[in-house]
Amino acid sequence: MKRAVTVAISEFTSLVQTKFFIIGILMMPVLVGASIGFQIFAATRIDRESRAAAVIDHTGALFADLQREAKDRNQRMGSGADQKGPHFELSDAVAQPGQSADDLRVALSTRVKQKDLFAFVEIPADVFDPDAKDSIGYSTETPSFAALPDWLQETLGKLIAQRRYRDAGIDSAVVSRLSTRVPVATLGLVQRTADGTVAPAKKVDPLLTFVLPFGLMYLLFLSVMASAPQLLNAVIEEKMSKISEVLIASVTPLQLMLGKLMGTAAVALVMALVYLGGGIYALISTGRIEILDPSLIGWFLLFLFCTVMMFGSLFLSIGAASSDIKDAQGMMQPAMILVLLPVIAASAVIRAPESGIAVASSLFPTSAPFIMLIRLAMKPGPPMWQLALSVVLMLSTAFLFVWAAGRIFRVGLLMQGKSATLAEMIRWIRA
Repeated sequence: MKRAVTVAISEFTSLVQTKFFIIGILMMPVLVGASIGFQIFAATRIDRESRAAAVIDHTGALFADLQREAKDRNQRMGSGADQKGPHFELSDAVAQPGQSADDLRVALSTRVKQKDLFAFVEIPADVFDPDAKDSIGYSTETPSFAALPDWLQETLGKLIAQRRYRDAGIDSAVVSRLSTRVPVATLGLVQRTADGTVAPAKKVDPLLTFVLPFGLMYLLFLSVMASAPQLLNAVIEEKMSKISEVLIASVTPLQLMLGKLMGTAAVALVMALVYLGGGIYALISTGRIEILDPSLIGWFLLFLFCTVMMFGSLFLSIGAASSDIKDAQGMMQPAMILVLLPVIAASAVIRAPESGIAVASSLFPTSAPFIMLIRLAMKPGPPMWQLALSVVLMLSTAFLFVWAAGRIFRVGLLMQGKSATLAEMIRWIRA
């Protein structure tokens, strides 16, 4: 064990003392901050272009009101440097004598292609009938632009509803006032304090429902992906340069493998602690530190250890059984799928942390560290029996992976010339 620790210390120092490790740690917050900043910039960027749209109004009663609504909107948006959004310029599209409805649609489509129009809208004649089945048509070459169709849907819906109320003899102002929505606030549970008074329920912090669980899961994923896959490249490079033959003259293959795993786990731990420290500082600075349960940090470190042991030993096995990087890439794909699956399932788990898929994935060993961490960060958290079973399965699987990797590593480390097949790797484990 002493020699394995020596290998671990050597592996750890060789990784953390490089410029790339320091740059990698500093680069991630910079990239995340730049991404958030760009999204904010893009969201606040003002679109000041005018979009011209033609309206085919088969009712003959909506265009004038719709055009008036568009002019009022354009005034609210402002003009010049103070303009807060795009302008919509509407024109009435009327068929010429002898021109069919299809000919009119083709002519308007041609104008859209020629950039004379941005879009055209067709309002069916029976739109005022509550039982009508026809929908309002919106045609454009740029369907990704949502501002115009969203405004049309909202405005036409309001105008059509007003006409229907008027035809039915109902005051639309009264209907609007009576149908005003009442907001729903998400609150915690009401509790009685020690002195017998009842503490009012507090509003649920959105950081608790999404940011904290997803952030911890992503940090675990980032720490593992920044450290464990490097083992594969390191082992293959040592095999190709014959360094591994020199190393196993001083230590056994098992000691070498354990040392590499422990060194990688230490690197992942350092990286995670740096980012955790930054996150805790941000919570303290914003006065939100109360949302972080200190026990979560302990669970995070345990899950980090289990995850590095499982996937680190898996990547070590692939590296030992491969003759070069090209051969290893094919075997890496199943391992990468195992890492990515819990990240893909994270949003579904956050929406329903007690659902069947959430419970099953939090008990499945390779996804358990990621999914169980999400469930722990969300109130009320998983039952204790699920948490205990998940930890037992994770530790057992980590031990099994390390044991199997040791047997593959022992044989594959000195194998040259070709990569091992899956059947050969199974025989090495059973031997």
